[in-house]
Amino acid sequence: MQEEAPGTSRPNRPATAAKSSEKSASAAKPGKKSDSVMVAGGNWRQRLRLWSGLILFTFCLSHFSNHALGIISFQAMDQASVWHYWVWRSPLGETVLILAALTHVLLALWRTSKRRTLKMSRWELLQLALGLYIPWLLIPHVTTTMGVAKEFGFLPLYEQMLTLLWPNAAVNQSILLLMVWTHAMIGLHFFLRLYPVYQKLKPLAAGFAFAMPVLAIWGWIEGARRLALSRDVTLRITPDQQLWASEVVVQFRAVVFGLIAVSLLAILIRYLLSLKARSLTVVYPGGLTVKAQPGATLLEISRMNDIPIASVCGGRARCSTCRVKILEGGETLPKPSVAEAAVLTRIGAGSDIRLACQARPESNVEVQPLVPVKASAIIGEHLKDAYYWGVEQDVVVMFVDLRNFTGITESQLAYDVVYLLNSYLDQASAAIREEGGYVDKFIGDGIMAIFGMDSNAETGARQALAACRRIEKVMKSLDKEKGPQFRDPIRLGIGLHLGPAILGRIGAAGTAGKRGGLTALGDVVNTASRLETENKNHGSFMVVSKAVVDAAGARIDGAEEAEIKVRGKEIPLQILAVKSLDGLHLADAVPA
Repeated sequence: MQEEAPGTSRPNRPATAAKSSEKSASAAKPGKKSDSVMVAGGNWRQRLRLWSGLILFTFCLSHFSNHALGIISFQAMDQASVWHYWVWRSPLGETVLILAALTHVLLALWRTSKRRTLKMSRWELLQLALGLYIPWLLIPHVTTTMGVAKEFGFLPLYEQMLTLLWPNAAVNQSILLLMVWTHAMIGLHFFLRLYPVYQKLKPLAAGFAFAMPVLAIWGWIEGARRLALSRDVTLRITPDQQLWASEVVVQFRAVVFGLIAVSLLAILIRYLLSLKARSLTVVYPGGLTVKAQPGATLLEISRMNDIPIASVCGGRARCSTCRVKILEGGETLPKPSVAEAAVLTRIGAGSDIRLACQARPESNVEVQPLVPVKASAIIGEHLKDAYYWGVEQDVVVMFVDLRNFTGITESQLAYDVVYLLNSYLDQASAAIREEGGYVDKFIGDGIMAIFGMDSNAETGARQALAACRRIEKVMKSLDKEKGPQFRDPIRLGIGLHLGPAILGRIGAAGTAGKRGGLTALGDVVNTASRLETENKNHGSFMVVSKAVVDAAGARIDGAEEAEIKVRGKEIPLQILAVKSLDGLHLADAVPA
């Protein structure tokens, strides 16, 4: 949570707070080269598992690409297999492949056995489940292509393997292919998403990730079908050899799943022992206190107690999103490991900042998570209120201001001034709520509102523009009804901007949580306030950033396009100054 809340007062003045909020708001967004996602190499086991996984992925990519050629013809995939086997069945290639597979599996089992809880994010759980199930389907295939080949000189050519698999084993083989590819894509995605260039290539990468297994399954089935129709292939594997392979499969499965059982049993034993050995206390913001066993990481302790802490890399010390500030007890923590120290050094963290995935408290500590958790990651009913911890998401922020309020109220009775102000605030806030917006606060004669909190930025942008149209009608109605004592016309000014914000319930410490006021923090708040004041320069009713209009898929006829320089930004902000919303066209807007 932030020390300074840029949205709690008129936010276009405190530059220091704005910069702090801008840094925090961007910190949790994967793909930006910020202090939250600085890539580190991890320890030697993590690097070894990563490189072994990349070798296995390279083999799969080569193998599946070869399968896809079956769409063209069986001859095409058969000829291409010569190059595939030249690389991977050579003494060097085969040795590297076997070592990579053994290394990857054993290190994965070792890491699983070291867990103190099976509570994890959904993508980690899916990757773990696939990793445990893949050997069940893969061992028979490996035993035939490598075991029988080594023992009896069987050549696993395409015509032999396709004849063995088609049609009885077609479903199992296709499921195996999908599982292997999905497991690889999860690991690859959550490694590459730490790099900004990957964010730019993500649509292309997603297309490749979905297309490859489709083409591979289509190709090998089409090749097998054509082969069955055009040739009468004689299998060169005898019943005795098949029986030998079946016995080897049983033995290998027993070994592999024995190791898996040992890994899971280690987690269970460690958990049961921890129930009696919870001798330390971890204190979180708001006075939330949990008991824990020495030896578990702060991330594991938090997950075991359903306390949300961000962790982009899944606890591998390859990012800093799980960083926490140690408020008390920091001197008792073990010194950072090489992997943790590398990350902390790269982000320039102070001595009181640690990675929750690496710090293992041995005595009582008090911590404060520093990176907001994505809304989708919030769990734990006993916390009741996700916003207490801070939720990072894209929203639209609106500022509404009553123009020349001082001039309007000069020489007026207090009753008339308060009546006019309350009428304006009541009707404008009602218009905001009717379009799905949240009224954050009233700032004198101004209103701050947030759109898209419960939906997404696109919906929030449409709601915000529709609310502006309603507020324009409120302005015209107030001007007609204001009475002759108010000589100046009633004019409102609106500023709208879209961007990442930290949504937090400020002032909830020591309370039930929801008594504190929910507000938005970040650069988007300061910019929206700046756009509202920009109406004075353009003589307009509303100044909206082009990002809002584009997200809403809207068109505003007659709007004046311009660029303004925002403090702290190198690239000018594109805006539209609007004098009337008669020219607003919203495809999916709710009728006003």
